[in-house]
Amino acid sequence: MITETKETEELNTPWVQWDKKLELGIPRIDSQHRKLVAMCNELREALMNRQKRSKDEWLVTVGNVLRQAVSYTQTHFTDEEKLMKACGFSGYEAHKQRHKEFVQTITQVLMGFDEMTITLGFDFADYLRDWILSHIAYEDKQYCPVMRSFYHALQEYSRRQHEASNTALEPTQ
Repeated sequence: MITETKETEELNTPWVQWDKKLELGIPRIDSQHRKLVAMCNELREALMNRQKRSKDEWLVTVGNVLRQAVSYTQTHFTDEEKLMKACGFSGYEAHKQRHKEFVQTITQVLMGFDEMTITLGFDFADYLRDWILSHIAYEDKQYCPVMRSFYHALQEYSRRQHEASNTALEPTQ
């Protein structure tokens, strides 16, 4: 039987681990947040594999992971902002501005990507991880009460509509 050493365990452990404390209780958003965390891990893994590839191959791999992360982040922000606006979240404009600033930062990194060194890559991965985790843990939690209340009101409305339509279909005697 082979026993794993501490180093082997650390290599098999994701760099960023999803924590239940990050869950917002909004399934669509929680799923997207999990994917963003997974993308942080993919970026870190791509960076770690620098010595296994030529610089050109490494840049292509890391670049692909970065572009996918940027694209998915923009999709997530669009979804999140639509939900915040629909439920009337009072902090919508400020939250949207934070998203815009983040997208500008990661877009600038992509624009200068050809000159990226492994050190800059790891610095950016750290920035990405820290921003995503703090944004989820603190800023996104601010809209949760309003969004959950909105969601429950929609469910209740739907339930009442369903009951009303079933009552209308019942035969009268």
